[in-house]
Amino acid sequence: MENILHYFNEKIISLTENYLKSLIFEKGISGFTDDLIAEFARFGSDLTQYLVEYIEEEIFNLQERKEQFESLEKDSRSIVSIFGEIHYKRRYYKEKEANKKVYLLDKILGIKPKQRLLKNVQERLLTEAVSSSYEHAGEVVAYGVKISRQEVKNEIESLDLEKDFYEDKVEKKKIETLYIIADEDHVHLQKGGIEEPRIVIVYESALNNGKRVELKNKRHFGGLYKNRIHDLWDEVSLYIEENYDLECLKRVFLQGDGASWIKTGLEWVQKSIYVLDEFHMTKAINGIVGKIKKETKKEQNKYKKQIYKALEKLDFKEFKEICYEILSEEMEYSLRIRKETLMNYILNNTDGITNLYKNKEILHGCSAEGHVSHIYSDRMSSRPMGWKTENVNNMSKLRLLKEDKIEVKEILNKQEKIIKIEEYKEIKEKTKKKINKNINFKPVSLPIISFGTRGQRKLFRDILNGMAV
Repeated sequence: MENILHYFNEKIISLTENYLKSLIFEKGISGFTDDLIAEFARFGSDLTQYLVEYIEEEIFNLQERKEQFESLEKDSRSIVSIFGEIHYKRRYYKEKEANKKVYLLDKILGIKPKQRLLKNVQERLLTEAVSSSYEHAGEVVAYGVKISRQEVKNEIESLDLEKDFYEDKVEKKKIETLYIIADEDHVHLQKGGIEEPRIVIVYESALNNGKRVELKNKRHFGGLYKNRIHDLWDEVSLYIEENYDLECLKRVFLQGDGASWIKTGLEWVQKSIYVLDEFHMTKAINGIVGKIKKETKKEQNKYKKQIYKALEKLDFKEFKEICYEILSEEMEYSLRIRKETLMNYILNNTDGITNLYKNKEILHGCSAEGHVSHIYSDRMSSRPMGWKTENVNNMSKLRLLKEDKIEVKEILNKQEKIIKIEEYKEIKEKTKKKINKNINFKPVSLPIISFGTRGQRKLFRDILNGMAV
């Protein structure tokens, strides 16, 4: 242990002398700090290796270990830390009574048999991968080590994100109105085809913040839920039941584009009222009227006003008559079919449009498209890339958990299986006690303070005094 302290002394002296002698002139303070990071990373790696192997030696020399475990052989292992790759040696032991072989050091330190990344590296890797590419994440999380894109993919794919990561609420909220918005993204797969990760957001109110709408007290739900959409709405329904007083709650507005999976929520969420997303209604109306042309602009705007007036009056018969008039004037077959489809889209959502106009005063628009873009598309579909189905699901859930302020550290803590170390508990406690007894250092003096030149001694005393202030 004294060796590592001596090494630290020499490293600090060397860095300081080099900086004062030449680096400040040759590389400047920026270059020096770059070199300092590299030196400290190497020192961190060396120190970690030394301490791990020091613990191994204490285990080996422990009397209780000798009575219970036989030492078989010593081999090498490596693991990635934030300082870079750590290489260390540990012994393989055989338990005498059970005839079971084990690496006691790995068991005591909680290192799993096939684990390559330390937990804090894994945490950094996932945090980075949620926001940027796999390649970039693999390059920046561990000093001097590039983690492959495939390994990053594997880390995400291995996560179990069906767990509950939220704290239980003590008291149910008493409010009259809740809002739900729902939509999906379209993500391309590596081997062709697409997946549609769903997103459902439950919130209490909305605040216009400039061009953005801020949803208050929101909770995100989502992922693929392929062929099990009822599971998604079951989670949403259970959340509402557990967090809100249903006797006080009068209505839950469910807003979306009319997709059947969204309307399924009406079967699960108590007191829910379906509302067609005004964005999609407007988009359909624009499609029916068609692209505004200079020569027909006046007539097209007239049709658009007539459609809006008919819908505001909830006169769907008049709406249909206006649409037929537009269709009769459309000479291009493909456009006529498209306009007819959009007309039927409106007619299939008359309940949602009725609820939209009847509740205008307490509705504040549906921002589902914007949330899909921000949460899903920015990472998964806005750039050309192909995904595995499992990672579409897990990346979707990771992005949603991030929106709900759930840290990756909390997610990883939930992943960990409890490693049973009861049979090694005595060895662990005895080793810990022995190390605590051994590590009782007296203050260490820097050799240069005692043996350097007069100028060096003054310099280092001034530095240490400055650090102590």
